[in-house]
Amino acid sequence: MHATRRHWMVVSFGLSFSVLAVLLDRPALVFGTVGVACWSLVRSVSFASELRRQVEETTVIQTPARDSVRTNTSLSVSVDVEGPRDTRLDLSVESRPPLSSRGASAAARTATLGADEATAATTYSVTIPTAGTASFRHPVLESTDELGLFTGRWVGDDEPTVTVTQRTPRNVHVGRGGQMAQTRYGNQQAERNTSGQATAEIREYTTGDSLRHVDWNATARFNYPHVREYENEADRKVVIFIDRRPSVGNGRPGETQFAYLREVALALVEEANERSDSIALYAVGRDGITARYPFRSTPTHYAAIRETLYSLDPEGSEGGVGGERSEERAATERMSGSVASRRRRTLRGDDSAFATRLRPFLTNATGAGANATPLRSTVERGLTRHTENVSAVVLTSDAHRHEVRDCVRHASQQATWANAFLAPRVLFDPTDLTDLDETYGRYVSFERFRRKLGAYPRVSAFEVGPGDMLETVLSSAREARV
Repeated sequence: MHATRRHWMVVSFGLSFSVLAVLLDRPALVFGTVGVACWSLVRSVSFASELRRQVEETTVIQTPARDSVRTNTSLSVSVDVEGPRDTRLDLSVESRPPLSSRGASAAARTATLGADEATAATTYSVTIPTAGTASFRHPVLESTDELGLFTGRWVGDDEPTVTVTQRTPRNVHVGRGGQMAQTRYGNQQAERNTSGQATAEIREYTTGDSLRHVDWNATARFNYPHVREYENEADRKVVIFIDRRPSVGNGRPGETQFAYLREVALALVEEANERSDSIALYAVGRDGITARYPFRSTPTHYAAIRETLYSLDPEGSEGGVGGERSEERAATERMSGSVASRRRRTLRGDDSAFATRLRPFLTNATGAGANATPLRSTVERGLTRHTENVSAVVLTSDAHRHEVRDCVRHASQQATWANAFLAPRVLFDPTDLTDLDETYGRYVSFERFRRKLGAYPRVSAFEVGPGDMLETVLSSAREARV
């Protein structure tokens, strides 16, 4: 309960009688101050009583039109308010959608009950750009007396949630040379190991947890149900390296290269969950690792990786630079060890300032940091400690082919099996449909590259993209041969 500015103006008016009583030597004027004070006190007590009744009897229900919604899709929300009858207070109720939501002003989200009204309702629409579980915040209620002297503000109890999912791409194709693949992990067929289980963590009980996993000691210690979460001691481990740099951002909204690669990653996580395999995730941006999860095989771990994948988007834009041009640029920036060695020998014995300045760069070009790129360095880091029975999965585009080749080669040497899932730029450029012959030629170039990767020992290489676009490209080539 708070006094408004108008109330303090009334109080000031009452005090003015006392001031006049002193200045005019008229003691009777003090009764004016007393009268205003008594009237104000009665109003405040009456407001407090009405406010208490209103808080107890008012109900607010925020109802999203759907329990599940796609990102950036309009969601209608209705707000229904029911208050006590025969009250002298005006009530306004502001619905508060999730913090990340957009599209509705405070005025559009506010329902108002007059002193003679018992119910009110309003409807508004918002969009939520981020995937995950979005919680509506508690509604804010504010009461005001009919003279505007006092206000009371409190929050309601209603706090609905909606599940926000990313827009999924259509007709996801994963395969080789236009043929759908039959397995997600490539050629590795490791069986699930049920040799035992290790405790991963103890956490609070949530709805849906099995009673078999309740830890009664922890429950007694914390005075609240706790469950013991187990981690399977599986032999097989899966590490996912997903590229989210601008080179995977080509395509229409919701159907970019990254969106298709994410679908593959989500399928891998789901299969790991079904088999209780340990899984790790590395998301790679222009400046290195942007998200990282170590090897674990608990339900909350799988859920956290899924939520992270849904929340990721490709970084920025490459300004229309095509995959082939990007490959050329990567090739020119790449210095082989033999070239660096030859140039270093040229500088041998040269003590000039220029040679001194240049020599460290040529030395690094042949060391462990040669050709260091965000994806390559992340793959090296992710496979440094874990190599036994590890399946490495690299999800990227064909924009930087030398880098992809280095990553896959390193993964095949360090991991038990390596899988490369590539989203070819040619399948995500709508302008390529204007010249199907050229488009087919670019696809053939990609297919040669994919086969070279698949020729490495213990490597499976797949194409990922819209199946209808790929079928259009291949059909045009078949018709041309007829």
